[in-house]
Amino acid sequence: MSAAPRARVLVVDDEPALRRSLARALLRSFDVLTAEDGSSALGLLATTRIDAVLLDLGMTVVTPAAGAAPAPAAPPLRRSEPPATGAPAMAGPSLRRSEPPPALGGVEVLSRIRAEHPEVEVVVMAEPEHAEPALAASRGGAFGLVVKQADLDAAAMLAVERAVERRRLLTRVRALERREGDLSPDPDLLGASPRVQEVVRKAFGIAGSSVPVLITGERGVGKELLARAIHRRSPRADRPLVALSVGALPASEVEDALFGTGEVSGAPGVSGALAAAGEGTLLLAEIEALPLPAQVRLLQALERGEVGGHDGAGAAVAAAHRRLAARLIVTSAADLRERVAQGALRQDLAYRLGVVSLHVPSLRKRREDIPLLAHHFLRRYGRREGREVRRISAEAMRYLREHPWPGNVQELEHAIEYATLMARGEVVTPGDLPPTIAGPDRKHGAVTAADLWELSYVEARERSIDAFEQEYVATLLERCGGNVSEAARQAGMDRANFRRLKKRVERRVDGQAAGEGLSQDAGAEAGVRGAGKDG
Repeated sequence: MSAAPRARVLVVDDEPALRRSLARALLRSFDVLTAEDGSSALGLLATTRIDAVLLDLGMTVVTPAAGAAPAPAAPPLRRSEPPATGAPAMAGPSLRRSEPPPALGGVEVLSRIRAEHPEVEVVVMAEPEHAEPALAASRGGAFGLVVKQADLDAAAMLAVERAVERRRLLTRVRALERREGDLSPDPDLLGASPRVQEVVRKAFGIAGSSVPVLITGERGVGKELLARAIHRRSPRADRPLVALSVGALPASEVEDALFGTGEVSGAPGVSGALAAAGEGTLLLAEIEALPLPAQVRLLQALERGEVGGHDGAGAAVAAAHRRLAARLIVTSAADLRERVAQGALRQDLAYRLGVVSLHVPSLRKRREDIPLLAHHFLRRYGRREGREVRRISAEAMRYLREHPWPGNVQELEHAIEYATLMARGEVVTPGDLPPTIAGPDRKHGAVTAADLWELSYVEARERSIDAFEQEYVATLLERCGGNVSEAARQAGMDRANFRRLKKRVERRVDGQAAGEGLSQDAGAEAGVRGAGKDG
């Protein structure tokens, strides 16, 4: 397999020495282009594939000084002399030199890039004394801010690497979401790992046939989503897809729900799921829970190609028999061979249903898909909730990669939904993840030293101060047995100021607790929504 092409980075800075130094540093990992001003940069972006831009936000806009003498005008370009024969010269307007394009400041260049090339990630640079104004100017437009300090080359390299990584990840997400035949509009099986791609390839390969399909895999991997994707790719796509969860019904009601009932004491019969599917697709989830009498009838229906109801006492109604036209897809999270060995599943039915068998791998066995799925869900819930949460910090992603994910893709989806609601800025940090993933001792909103560089300067400072104040006040009060006066004395503060600090911390903690309660309610609601698509 050929290696991925090197990313291409554009360095835009009006200081030649700094521009060359940054280009040399970045050349170790990227193909690098340089531009000395905004107009040149925009010209390169219009004609060349660029993955990321490193932009000096403080580029100077050069304007003539007040009272300065204008530059001497260039001599006009003359028309050709008339020919010696005396013929009149060709009439026409005199030619003039084109005016140079107006110089653009860094902020204007950033705005133009965001408007004309939104797919390109931009890392901006600023002098230390201009860091906060630069942050305000670039908020919502730049991937990150690098302060021009002694270690600028290393800081710029790190920021550009992260920007390129995000660009590539979002490119893959968008490509998979747009791909023809993708699992849209709910592409939770999204993945680029070989395991997933092989399953999807096989599934779409048999979509046009009418043979039954058995889809196996743990709960939450996306079995039902794959079944629906098969239906959408089949010639039956414009016909109904009827889903019936066998395990959700009492055993005594399964036969009626599946096959329907005949006329009883003059009352009309009720059609079952097989009849309701018509010439579409019937999706039977948790096939291992199908009672043995219903297994016999299902096997007969598949072998004879007809389905009928019964009279309520268990007797089949011959007059109600009709042709079986639906395509059958069944799913199971159980080991069907073990169920056959236990006598809970008929072996002949297992053979009949397993003509085509697809196994959806668990998330633990395809961890390389976790970043792709996490960003996919981040985009989904960010749009739905109107939250500008754009990134997942490196430390938070480490937690996501290392979590065992017993609930598979569904658990990951709910975790990212929770994090989207809890995030206080545009970056998800470990403290924003559910306690089951980041650990019960990690306080909401807390950040590690490794996470601080992911945040803007102002946000990192605020988060660090909040975490310090919360920990300081709690520890001091515990050491003083809850005595506010003694805690104030040990803190070197007067009692009134310490009480104000304590109340500020308590309000912050109460707000976080309320947010967690809302998130848990949302997670519970999501769990109810997801129960029907657990497969």
